[in-house]
Amino acid sequence: MVSTLCHHQQKSESFFSHSLSHHRRVRHDLAKNFSPVSAGLGFHFHSSTSAKLSELFLCYVALLQDMEAEVRHSAVTNVAYMTYLGGSDLFMQHIAPLLPSLAGDPVMEVRSKLALAMMDCVGSDEAEDGLGERPLADSVILQVLRPLLEGFLNDEFAEVQLHVLNKLSRVAHLFSKMDVVVNAIMVMTKAQNWRVRESVASLLPHLAEAMGVDFFKEHLLDAWMKLLMDHVCQVRMACVAGMAQLLTVAGATWFQKELLPLYKELYNENTDTYLTRITILSCYAGLSRATKTMNQSSSLKEETLNMLLRALEDPVANVRIVASRGLAQFARLLENDSLVTGKIKPALQDRAGTDDDVDVRYFAEKALEAC
Repeated sequence: MVSTLCHHQQKSESFFSHSLSHHRRVRHDLAKNFSPVSAGLGFHFHSSTSAKLSELFLCYVALLQDMEAEVRHSAVTNVAYMTYLGGSDLFMQHIAPLLPSLAGDPVMEVRSKLALAMMDCVGSDEAEDGLGERPLADSVILQVLRPLLEGFLNDEFAEVQLHVLNKLSRVAHLFSKMDVVVNAIMVMTKAQNWRVRESVASLLPHLAEAMGVDFFKEHLLDAWMKLLMDHVCQVRMACVAGMAQLLTVAGATWFQKELLPLYKELYNENTDTYLTRITILSCYAGLSRATKTMNQSSSLKEETLNMLLRALEDPVANVRIVASRGLAQFARLLENDSLVTGKIKPALQDRAGTDDDVDVRYFAEKALEAC
């Protein structure tokens, strides 16, 4: 044990000297590889080496404050890992005081990488390299990170904004305490950059869940419908992907009363624009992913099914293909329901046997297999 501690001490002393090296390339290489090297030291595994862990953070702080932007750029990429490594206490003591200046760094690449790393600090789908999940409490996120989020969402560069927007759902449970962040998202529904609009479209169902459907109806419904009709396909598909979550949050009754009439109106009005009809049909098909809510409402199931069956008669083959694929999704939801045998199968069999488009026949046959 003594030899191990001596070995750790030698490595940490070498580490500290490298972080203060006069050679920019040495500091840059250390900053770039700080996470794996820090993990290799093993200070976080032994309580007897906690002092050395604090010393390690002093080395990291020196790199975060380096005069060279290239070093700072590499150093900030390790913020999330070091937060997981040291926990909330060492984060608050060493890293948090530096974040405001780094968030205002004149070099865009530094701000961009910090925004990305910061969002990894608030949580992830899986533990960060086995070090644990959610190292920062909600109170710390609100106190330290919320002001930074507000600044990043108003950054002049879309790349910085996107690094936050793409992972902002991780703090969706705190939206009700983040008025400035919510307002920024609402403004960004009209952003010129289509990737920003795409990310915002993905966030709106999370906002509905956090703020309530009344808030969604009053402040976000118009924006949602405009994003659904966006001229960029990826933006429209982001709305389609959020349909199931929005249905789960709002409930079948609200959905049928407030949203589906708007969808039907768009479908009926756009007889000359088949892409709009495809988007609306994709929305209906996407509802099948909200299995529990759909199965609780027979009227919603019937309304969805009728729209998809109607689209099987559309004059445009691409629309009939989307309808066939939507019915396949719907059939999986219903399983052995009488709607499958009574309505879906006969309609698909007719398409598979009589349609004049070979692709429509193919997708109708594939949908029949799903039945």
